[in-house]
Amino acid sequence: MADILRVLARKVFPPLFTIRIREGRAERVQGKVTPAFLDDCSGISRRSGITSGWIWGHLSPSGVRLEFSSGIGEGDRQRFRNTAGVHGK
Repeated sequence: MADILRVLARKVFPPLFTIRIREGRAERVQGKVTPAFLDDCSGISRRSGITSGWIWGHLSPSGVRLEFSSGIGEGDRQRFRNTAGVHGK
């Protein structure tokens, strides 16, 4: 049920950007992200063994908030958040 609500929320409030991880490589699907941020996301994915997944960037009162598909673990999520902070996402 929670997954359905997340999908509906993305339809009503579309993300600023969407990144797809495929075979350890991050690629922009929608929105604007810097090449450096994508390169860092690819590096995190390769080092962590993430072969597939999704990252969405949503605008929040405190800046951009990242949302992740369920296959990305909490430790890796924090690495992506740290990288986003460095790149100003």
